[in-house]
Amino acid sequence: MKSKLLALTLSSLVLVSGCAPPASSYGDIARPILFGGESTIDWLAEYDEPLLRQIVTHNEQVAALAK
Repeated sequence: MKSKLLALTLSSLVLVSGCAPPASSYGDIARPILFGGESTIDWLAEYDEPLLRQIVTHNEQVAALAK
């Protein structure tokens, strides 16, 4: 019984000792998605507007987090 309690205590300590706050935030690692040029933006606007909106939203979020 004592060995089970000791094993449970040690395994709990091992799990808790690995907890640490992250060293960086999302803003530190996020990068904007860059377009190849105006023609790429025009093509996306014509053929895949939802993707264009997602990319613009992502880039705005990255810019807001970088402040």
